[in-house]
Amino acid sequence: NHMRQFGRKSDPNLEPVLLNDVLERAFEIFSQQLKLRDIEVVWELEPNLPKISADPGRLEQVFINLLLNARDAIEEKRDEGTIQVTSHRRDDQIIVRIADTGVGMSDDLLKHLFEPFFTTKGPGKGTGLGLFTCYRTLIRHGGEIRVDSLEGEGTVFRIALPIRREPALEA
Repeated sequence: NHMRQFGRKSDPNLEPVLLNDVLERAFEIFSQQLKLRDIEVVWELEPNLPKISADPGRLEQVFINLLLNARDAIEEKRDEGTIQVTSHRRDDQIIVRIADTGVGMSDDLLKHLFEPFFTTKGPGKGTGLGLFTCYRTLIRHGGEIRVDSLEGEGTVFRIALPIRREPALEA
């Protein structure tokens, strides 16, 4: 059933959303896990960002996935680490940046990162569908995702989502 659901190409249920609220809800789900693992989360959310048109549940899943991957990368490094979450407006988009101080990835891995069933995790620890699903969700929202990474240094995901346009008033 899960694979059938995954394969469906349903459109997101769009509504006006404050992206910072979605980010905060995604974090709340496992904030205690991060504290117990001595992973610091640094927030730099621009206040009063305009709304975007989005499916909040699907975007929450995107951010949960990225935060969990950041946690795993930090744990793999076997060191205390930091996840930095920022948001700001750039022209007609809202940019979210999630950066970690984990193990990072080689250029070769980065080439395959958004492919279905590609995973860097060991057997039984990842399906290889998480980042592919994130990519697909963001594209369906009219957005994009980019990644930069250096082995041993960490990874940065940048998400851009269009700002919701209000319908024009007729004269």
